Amino acid sequence: MSKAKSRKPEPRRPLPGEPGLAAAIDRMIRVDQAGEYGAARIYDGQLAVLGEKHRAAPTIRRMREQEQRHLDVFDDLVADRGTRP
Repeated sequence: MSKAKSRKPEPRRPLPGEPGLAAAIDRMIRVDQAGEYGAARIYDGQLAVLGEKHRAAPTIRRMREQEQRHLDVFDDLVADRGTRP
């Protein structure tokens, strides 16, 4: 008979106004900023490999521009909130 593995309960998320909420938001901003940075670099890499004349290049450029706009928003949030990047 196998023993059931015990799971640790997930930590309770802070409610608005509770201490810890700002830290939780800062963590979310850092994760989102990193994801946007990675996405923009992936599109840069695709263009570097495929070349600017590839038939998919216009679509990839548009997607890269969208990710860059998202990254700019998160960069601003990091700066405005004083979040550690």
